[in-house]
Amino acid sequence: MNDTTTTHHTVSLTKTYDATPRRLFAAWADATRLARWYVPGDATWDLRIVEHDFRVGGRKHLTFGPKGGPRYSEDCRYEDIVDDHRICFSMTIANAERRLTTSMVTVELMAKGARTELKVTDQLTVLDGSDGPASAREREAGWLETIGKLTAELAHP
Repeated sequence: MNDTTTTHHTVSLTKTYDATPRRLFAAWADATRLARWYVPGDATWDLRIVEHDFRVGGRKHLTFGPKGGPRYSEDCRYEDIVDDHRICFSMTIANAERRLTTSMVTVELMAKGARTELKVTDQLTVLDGSDGPASAREREAGWLETIGKLTAELAHP
């Protein structure tokens, strides 16, 4: 019998950057900038943005993974965007043709003086036991690694 289970987790992370909300928002909105930082993994991983239509109802589709290794895809639909403040998107991650997770992601940007606090909340549904019991920890580690790369991105003019 096939595994048809679902498990649910919420991952929430907060990080503060030396940048304005506008600058941080632009790193999410611009496909060229997004391609430089939006992927977990080290230099042995790569990312290819297939589509990035950054508007409510628009889609983001990308593939990523270790060079020469298994490829993952991320398919998103932007559900809500408030310039310089909030981005909400539904996201499904798959490996080849197997859907692994689906989730609702909310990115919040809050001005804190000359800095910006970024909060990412990922309401995660793990499909068919695909990520095992450590899925929430793995997703949290992936987000921490990914948003950690924003500091270097914000150094670009």
